[in-house]
Amino acid sequence: MEIEIGTPPQKVMLIVDTGSPNTWVNPQCETSNTPSDCAKYPQFDYTESSSINITDYVDVLRYGSGSATVQYVYETVSIGSATLKDQIIGIALESEDIPLGILGLSPPVRGVNQYPYILDTMVDQGLIKSRAFSLDLRGVDNPTGAVIFGGIDTGKYIGTLAKLPIIAPSSAPGGADRYYITMTGVGLTLPDGTMVRSEELDVPVFLDSGSTLSRLPTVIHQALAASFTEAMLDQESGLFILPCEYTDMAGSIDFYFAGKTIRVPLREFIWRSGDYCILGVAPEDDEPILGDTFLRAAYVVYDQDNRNVHLAQAADCGTNLVAIGSGEDAVPSSTGRCTELPTPTGDPTRTRAGSSNLDMTATRPPANTFTGRLPTGIAGGPGPARDGSTTTVTGGGLQPMLPTGSPKGSEGTEQNAAGRGVDSGLGAAVAAVLGVVSLLVLML
Repeated sequence: MEIEIGTPPQKVMLIVDTGSPNTWVNPQCETSNTPSDCAKYPQFDYTESSSINITDYVDVLRYGSGSATVQYVYETVSIGSATLKDQIIGIALESEDIPLGILGLSPPVRGVNQYPYILDTMVDQGLIKSRAFSLDLRGVDNPTGAVIFGGIDTGKYIGTLAKLPIIAPSSAPGGADRYYITMTGVGLTLPDGTMVRSEELDVPVFLDSGSTLSRLPTVIHQALAASFTEAMLDQESGLFILPCEYTDMAGSIDFYFAGKTIRVPLREFIWRSGDYCILGVAPEDDEPILGDTFLRAAYVVYDQDNRNVHLAQAADCGTNLVAIGSGEDAVPSSTGRCTELPTPTGDPTRTRAGSSNLDMTATRPPANTFTGRLPTGIAGGPGPARDGSTTTVTGGGLQPMLPTGSPKGSEGTEQNAAGRGVDSGLGAAVAAVLGVVSLLVLML
């Protein structure tokens, strides 16, 4: 996403991350996983801004893949046509394996909001009614997507939005407060229209826009791969390589939730990287993720205030913006205007014998092993969150231009890390920003 920072405003490009809460800029390109991609984007020159207020607080933000040491500042941040005054953001002093700065949109991962994050400030300054936003990532062939802060677009999904409760941290993997919801099944619609699915499951998954791939329990990962007879396991990465002709076929990977099924077309779930095509899922038994390979086919409303995620099949039949209000029913129960799936998925009346014949109960060895070498910069997703710490600058760091002070609300206390959510392969997948439409509607 392209936003503007400072006075006069300077444009920067950030990763939209629903897996971490902190916002920061200026990764060190020489230590990023894709230096050439990192160098394509402008960095924020804090010496040219008259509105900056530099604090003497430094935070170490550790992600599952990479890290950043940032110094906090108060600064003016413009998102679309909205301007946030005195927003606390970080400016990187050093970073590792991260090609772009991050716009964090998750809850505080460890449950303690040490200072107002972007969504908090939007509500506090009257820009939106609730800490809620919708994400319309769209498919690999679409040059744009959108984030709508404080609203939904009924022209971008099919049917109703299923309201799914966010799992409480006490019951979530790792005790983390994330956008975890319960996935009840996984299946496939094959190119010939045959449909298969698993038995009923109870798998917590969190919807993470900062992860290029999805990460699912090993038994699910292997069962999906086994459905493609030509799949080859790359033992180094744990990823399965597929013939690229699958991206030209009908069919889908299907995900089941209470009251909603999201069908991801094969061409969206199979990730092209150079000459190779990769099944868009990696094994993860501790903290499962549905990343961009899932989100391309889903319309998602993230509602922090009411601790719900609203989910529908994504489509595109025009634009009809509806505001999100406040209170228990803040997200409107508006039916999507679209009536057809974005891609054919075969005949749903044709099934194999039985409705629960995709075995997700046992591990299995791969039928084939990949003997080539994948390009660098490919990763299956972020690892576990790690704690960070906030300290007072004792040397180096940014030179204060205005009086320094601690981040509002922190009172010098130790802060948690931003959490996970940055996929080390994401740099190459970031699309160009083509424009901005309407208030708080940002094109990705």
